[in-house]
Amino acid sequence: MRSISQGLGFEKVVTLASAEPVAKQKTVKQSPEIERVDPSELEYAYIKHPVTFNAINKSVQSIMSAGWKLECKDQEVLDYFNNFIESVGDVGENVTFEEILESIFKYQMIYGNAYIETVLGKNTKSSDNIVDLVILDPKRIDYAKISDGQIALDDYGKPLGYIQQLPFDIDNQTLGDPIPEGSDIGIGSNALFLNPSRICQFKLYTYGDRFYGQGLIEAGFKSIVYETMIKKAHTNSIEQKGEPPIIDYVGDEFHPPTPQQIDNARNVMKEFKYNKYFAFPYWHKIEPLNYKTNGVILDSMKYLREDMGASLGMPMAFATGSGESTNRSTLTTQHLFLTFTLNDIVKKTLATLKKYVFKRICEFNGFKEVPNIVWGYIGVEEMNEKSKRIVEYAKAGIIRPEEARKYVIESERLEDLGKIEPSIQEGEKDGN
Repeated sequence: MRSISQGLGFEKVVTLASAEPVAKQKTVKQSPEIERVDPSELEYAYIKHPVTFNAINKSVQSIMSAGWKLECKDQEVLDYFNNFIESVGDVGENVTFEEILESIFKYQMIYGNAYIETVLGKNTKSSDNIVDLVILDPKRIDYAKISDGQIALDDYGKPLGYIQQLPFDIDNQTLGDPIPEGSDIGIGSNALFLNPSRICQFKLYTYGDRFYGQGLIEAGFKSIVYETMIKKAHTNSIEQKGEPPIIDYVGDEFHPPTPQQIDNARNVMKEFKYNKYFAFPYWHKIEPLNYKTNGVILDSMKYLREDMGASLGMPMAFATGSGESTNRSTLTTQHLFLTFTLNDIVKKTLATLKKYVFKRICEFNGFKEVPNIVWGYIGVEEMNEKSKRIVEYAKAGIIRPEEARKYVIESERLEDLGKIEPSIQEGEKDGN
């Protein structure tokens, strides 16, 4: 069996082994789902709405700028995973591990779910022989479902697999895994079935049965739609006020207008944009149509943006970049809560990556220790404030300067200093 990546047009692939045959399993119906916003609509909101676009990008940039590193006491395991991360993209899609992490964070924020394909090794019966990772489009992935639309589950309530929708020009005859017998799973003509071992799913915020995640856009999606409609109407209103319609009151009590006269007057007024001088009989009264200013529009847009900011978890001063009238103390507090949100997203993501990717790799290779991805400090304000406190602690004698060394090296990206030979450091202490 080929990699799913090959079916999507990637050139560098390996021959994959199907997972071990799945015994006949029972499908279990789930409770009805709450109506959700279509993923394509969430994507459109991200692409076309400036505040949403900037808020999501700023959140992802804040996370990625903090940096990360692998930590593991077992040097053999650490070397193996460093090599694995370095070689990501050699088999499947031409992408780096850094880009995969960035996409996982972004997709969770947009759609609520992110998926990576764990590309399995060649000619092996084990579903844990992961040789590469490929990021997948969340719009094309869903749980395998039975004929009545319910998610197909086994006796333990776990999904039997996933369905991936393919482009129309892709032949799915040689791709995918066999559908479990007796499961009543339907996939359609332009899709393929994937065993759970193929997919690692990341969910941001879950609810109910916890099958689907919810991102940062959906809660404020209606506010985005309403704000866009109001903004369009308001823009049209401004255009009309800048160049208001012209009305010609044709005729008076002594000169009743005929339909032909009214039509002639309208045709003449169409030339107002191109000519400066016109002459009309005195029974023509020409004047612009006046509008009254509606302050409710701007207030409504402000309230809707507050809803969007609450959903995105991003202060509007940061999302718009407009330097809104927010005092520094309030802005610092808002930034602190933003870092809480971003750290929470990182924590959830890394926990999933460790359990469903790194742990599987360790089990296949017989490693006793699973490495951790240690993320850096998120948030400049938090780092600055913490640095000030550490300086004060050192001055007061609460901590020694050398005890703060590790934090300073990590927060200031001075890892090379941490590699100084102990003998050299001792020589500097002795004045040599």
